[in-house]
Amino acid sequence: MTRVLVLNTGSSSVKWTVLAADKTLLDGGSEPWAAEDSAARAGQLRAALARAPTFDAAGHRVVHGGTRFREAVVIDESVREELGGLSGLDPEHMHASLAGIDAVSAAFPTVPQVAAFDTAFHATLPEAAAGYGLPFEWTERWGLRRFGFHGLSVAYAVERTSELLGARPSRLIVCHLGGGCSITAVQGGRSLDTTMGFSPLEGLMMATRSGSVDPGVLLYLQQHCEVGVDELRETLTKRSGLRGVSGISGDLREVLEAADNGSSRAGLAYERFVLSIRRALGAMAGVLGGVDAVVFTGGIGENNARVRRDATSALRFAGLELAEDADASSNADRDIAAPGSRVHVLVVRAREDLAILKEVLRFPFKKGPAEDGSSRSRPSRGAAHTRRDGSASAPAPATAAGPPADGRSRSAGRT
Repeated sequence: MTRVLVLNTGSSSVKWTVLAADKTLLDGGSEPWAAEDSAARAGQLRAALARAPTFDAAGHRVVHGGTRFREAVVIDESVREELGGLSGLDPEHMHASLAGIDAVSAAFPTVPQVAAFDTAFHATLPEAAAGYGLPFEWTERWGLRRFGFHGLSVAYAVERTSELLGARPSRLIVCHLGGGCSITAVQGGRSLDTTMGFSPLEGLMMATRSGSVDPGVLLYLQQHCEVGVDELRETLTKRSGLRGVSGISGDLREVLEAADNGSSRAGLAYERFVLSIRRALGAMAGVLGGVDAVVFTGGIGENNARVRRDATSALRFAGLELAEDADASSNADRDIAAPGSRVHVLVVRAREDLAILKEVLRFPFKKGPAEDGSSRSRPSRGAAHTRRDGSASAPAPATAAGPPADGRSRSAGRT
């Protein structure tokens, strides 16, 4: 039975699961990064890998694929080099993704690895939605486009929604609300528009990210307020959003507690956050020409009924009504719309790990015994990866199977 390690090294934490091909969860863990420097993070990743049970392949969530990677790919030396070249597009996330890839390569050099991209789902964006109103020469010369993010989460939400409703909605809006937030319009299972763009900074107000800001404000800050590029980047990514407006925290729970206890700034932060969601919901409904279902996923989307209720009130004109027990706490994926609602409203647990597992298993793996008695799997020599459109990509590079470099067997561990 093929076992896949799914590694999600984000900007603030590292998450891992080991899954069987039938989606059975064998083990997993999650922890915040203990430090900012790369050496400390490498050590933390080594420790996490030491706790994981045996796996035959590894799948990585890679936030940015640029214009080069529009689907999952087996990682070899050339791919690793190209991924490194994309770090400038999103240093915060890409450095973390590369750290995960390098950690697995160092500990298990013979284990095949697959990169699954958050941007890949949005490769279907129409050119009108993918571009900016900038000179066409700039767009062509520097590859400026709206890439979109959270694609793995959205892809899983689309699939899970189809299972829950028994059919795929034609017009679907997926709200991924967590530390990072985005809203995507999905038509016929394909991304039609999304709030995040060239970087994960665009769109909704988030935990510590500003979301969309008038470029004129940024030019003014640089020209007249002596705010340099580094300070601007740090502020927009880590000192804005809920944290920046409230002055308290990027954690919505803490912001709401403060607001309920009388903090005007915390109350303002929540109002701005919800308004950004309502604006996007209305915009996506307009892009789709209506809406058949809305999905909430991500830490906030799954767990905060207050946000769901305040946000969806923007779509009452479309016939959306929440059930009386919509605020009830539950870990189950479910439809919380009222019986007479013309729009389904679903809460779906984010499972990027299952989306990544699906991408890894698209590659034909050849099982072979390892020296330590466990089994490692590898892409069959010359095997082509089948794209979603049915065409075949270039053959995946063959990778020799074998045990970890240190010869140790892997045993299951708990975090």
